[in-house]
Amino acid sequence: MRILVKLESTRTQPYQMEYHYHLQGFIYSMLKDGRFSKIHDKEGYKFFCFSNIFPACDLKQGDVRHLLISSPDRDFIRHISSRLQEKKRSGEKVSIGNMEFDVKKAETLQVSLKVPFTLITGTPIVVRVPREKYEKFNVKTRYPYEYLYWRQEHPLEMFVEQLEDNLRKKYTEFTGRDAGNESIIQRFMFRKQVSTRVLMKGLQQVVIGSIWEFWFNDDICKELLEFGLDCGFGERNSLGFGFMNVKLKT
Repeated sequence: MRILVKLESTRTQPYQMEYHYHLQGFIYSMLKDGRFSKIHDKEGYKFFCFSNIFPACDLKQGDVRHLLISSPDRDFIRHISSRLQEKKRSGEKVSIGNMEFDVKKAETLQVSLKVPFTLITGTPIVVRVPREKYEKFNVKTRYPYEYLYWRQEHPLEMFVEQLEDNLRKKYTEFTGRDAGNESIIQRFMFRKQVSTRVLMKGLQQVVIGSIWEFWFNDDICKELLEFGLDCGFGERNSLGFGFMNVKLKT
């Protein structure tokens, strides 16, 4: 499930491109009370993702922007939706980094995939490949890194294999069910590589991600893909990476 949030700028202000840490903090602030209060401290997968605030350009007072928050956990989505509705009713200002907004609307959406369908990256997919895997693909490195970010000069097969493994692990941990070992990704196109500065553990770090388009002509792995649509593809989903959208048919 996902929430479409309508925001209104409270003033003329620049768009903050390095939003990831601040948007994550905004979501965590809405989880302080109740059953989701310990997600911040949970090791491993957090099972939520979010888009950027779009469109990504400087704002004038009264300008409208949107944000999507997604999760396979319906209760998580209901909790966030309830907190957003409270902010709307009370008129509480929302601060995301240096940007300030009023919450005008929060709408819950359920996305179902209908064959054929195309998935596109709303935010870059981050894939880190462990040493045993990149050595298997004969990727040479200056040092024996424990992990390395997939980059466009690396084999496409390495990206797909690691992406599928990551999705299966998240699905199994969340549902308690075996994800099987069928190929998930059918047809795909690499669009571009991007690097993003992100604040993590108090330090600015450069994260390497990539933009993709994926085409699917059958529903063999539909459940897994719907899970990925809610949870995010790849890693660093709780920092807003790997947020996926269904491409609208024309």
